[in-house]
Order: sequence, then C-alpha cells, then structure tokens
Amino acid sequence: MTIQEPSSDRPSQRMLSVIIPAMNEGGTLCSVLSQFAEDLRKEQIPFEIVVINDIPSNGTADDSSQILKGLVRDYPEIHAYDRTGGTGYGTAVSTAVTLSKGDYVVISSADACNISQDIILYYRTLDEGNDAVFGSRFIPGASVTGYPQFKLFVNRVSNFILQVLFGFKFNDYTDGFKGYRRELLTQFGPLFSTKFNITIELSLKAMLLTKKIKQVPTQWYGRSWGVSKLSILRVLRYYLSTLLYILGLRIMTEDFLKCARTKVELREINARSMQLEPV
Repeated sequence: MTIQEPSSDRPSQRMLSVIIPAMNEGGTLCSVLSQFAEDLRKEQIPFEIVVINDIPSNGTADDSSQILKGLVRDYPEIHAYDRTGGTGYGTAVSTAVTLSKGDYVVISSADACNISQDIILYYRTLDEGNDAVFGSRFIPGASVTGYPQFKLFVNRVSNFILQVLFGFKFNDYTDGFKGYRRELLTQFGPLFSTKFNITIELSLKAMLLTKKIKQVPTQWYGRSWGVSKLSILRVLRYYLSTLLYILGLRIMTEDFLKCARTKVELREINARSMQLEPV
C-alpha cells in the first residue's frame, strides 16, 4: 500500500472522521462531543464527528436524540443518525465508517472514557505516515482510572492470549479506541463482527495487512454516568468466534492479502448503450 507522505512545510489538510457509536448516552453526549469539537477546532484540524445513536428495541430510549439535535445545530461538523433495528456496537461502527468521509478514521466512545487530546495525538501519528495507531492503556505514559478489577483481569488475560497466538507486539487489542487510514480500512471488508468483538477484528486485520502501526499511550477514565452495555461473560463468546475467524485468515494469509489489496472494477451492462454490428 503506497501512502503519500504529508508535506513538511505546511499543515496537513487531511480530514479526520471521529466515529461515535452510542446508545442511551444522554448524560455524557453533550459534554463529550462539544469538547471534541472545540478542541479539534482549536488545533485547526479538518474534521467531522459521525454519531450512530441506536434506539433500543424495547422502547427505553433516553433523550439522546434531542441532545444530538442541539449539537448538530451548534456544531456543523457533527453528523448524527438515529438508528432503529441495529444489531450491536459492531454494526454501528461499520455504518459510521461507511457514512464518514475522512482520510483518517478514529473510533472513540460517547461515555467520556477517551479524551480529545488523545484523538489529536492519533491524528498527528497517522499524519506521520503510519497506517494505524493503537492506543494502549498499559504502557509507560498511559493511565487507567476507575477500571473494574474483574474486567481488568479479563482484559489482560485476553490480550496476553492474543499476543501468544499471533506473536504481535502490541498489548491492548480489545480497546476500540484506535485510528486508521481510510486506505487501510477499505481492505478490512467484509466485516465479520457485529458486537464489541469488532475491536479485535479491526486490530488483528490491521496487523495482518500492514507493519506501519504505532502504539501510543492513552488516558482512560471509567464512566461517571450510566451503565456499561458490555457484558464480559456474553462478549467472550463473540471474542472467541472472531478469534477463530482471524486465525483462519492468518492461515490463508496469501489469499487474504490478495483479496484485500485487489482493486475491483464494476461496469454496468446497459442494453441501450450497446452498438449493433452492421449485417
């Protein structure tokens, strides 16, 4: 994959898309999105924030839609969509990526766990010529605040297993807060995961496709409002299914790389445009 390096004598004009999947996050949406937008404006980074607001099928939606209406009015860079019939976090991420237009894509959260300074760090890191940037909460310079002990134990065990199985050097694959060049993201499809397991699918596919990945320390804060939608025991089966899928891709690495990097062209066959040969 050939990447054009940014010119060193002028600020980058590459656009950033920040992807935010959300469901019943009305308590933090306003503060999180407005802070992201204000800080990105200050840095003069061309950006958009794409929010997929899932409406629960059981009819227990909060005031997120109304909050997003106000944010869209105040910040033209925010593009928000109410989604009904969604099947989970993974499909929300896929939908937002499809709707986004940025050269760089950063997947973040609506629950105030991530900070805008790290999003800016991701942008700068991608602008250095990296294809992806992996944040880690468990390297020098990083910090974790309010992480439940059981979840922390499962997280570290899961990431250790991934390191052993794949031999990769990074240590926080399960965190969804990562950044990618769009040229790399377009090689990931079709996406297999529909739930939170998309976090490891994106991470491991990136590792199979490119070596130009940089890991940086990030700051993570436990949610101060609402309840996490992530059930550790339920999501482990999704992680396992994705793990087996990615192992299969690794076994078939040559075919996977060929399919991912082949540019497909489609031309519509239109009878009205066909020329008849003279008799």
